[in-house]
Amino acid sequence: MVWLAWGVYVGYVLLSDLPPGPSLLHTSPATLQEAIALSLNFGLVLPALFPSAAPVLHPGLEALFNLTVSWGLLFWGFALDGRGQRLPIWPFLLGTAFLTNVFYLPWLALRRPNPAPPVLPLSRLERMTESRAWPLTLGAIALVSIIWAIAGRSNFGDLPTRWASLMEILQGDRLAYSFLIDLLVFWLFQGWLVPDDMARRQWVNPTISRIARLVPFVGLIIYTVCRPSLNQAA
Repeated sequence: MVWLAWGVYVGYVLLSDLPPGPSLLHTSPATLQEAIALSLNFGLVLPALFPSAAPVLHPGLEALFNLTVSWGLLFWGFALDGRGQRLPIWPFLLGTAFLTNVFYLPWLALRRPNPAPPVLPLSRLERMTESRAWPLTLGAIALVSIIWAIAGRSNFGDLPTRWASLMEILQGDRLAYSFLIDLLVFWLFQGWLVPDDMARRQWVNPTISRIARLVPFVGLIIYTVCRPSLNQAA
């Protein structure tokens, strides 16, 4: 099922001529420049601290990018899933942060069920992503990005004007359009790693489990904030 989803995703988003804009096979320098500019503005740090040096992009597009990347980084909270697997998880986590479901879906397909409690101590990456500061920071980035989409860069006009111009971008820009597909796929598969994560913590909470599976983005933040911490006394 996951490999099928990955094949449809790659075929449709990257290779086909069905979505707006040119496919990966005909990527233009302008698309690469847009991707670099969005990356430079991730988290809105550069626009906030050095606005004159920050690339000027549509604030709604920046918000879509920030939400997509933040959602991908939320999956780093499952770094422990890489314990005992045939392949290390960190290349897939890194790839998910940059190329989203090109890497996230293959990890879901390649991994083995992994509910066993981890052998402590945790690695530096695991300690960082086990921290509740990790999901809260990513949630804050998403919230600020939504506010930025509504009110950032006053020269982009009022909300109806911003919305109309963003729709125009989505109808002709493959990169921007791909963010919407990424968000949808993340939502469909965001709860895939939750059952094993709950099992390795010996935690049973049907309500939180349901929220983690059904509520897009925020549900995953709630889960990673509420889940029990691992005992690191080793």
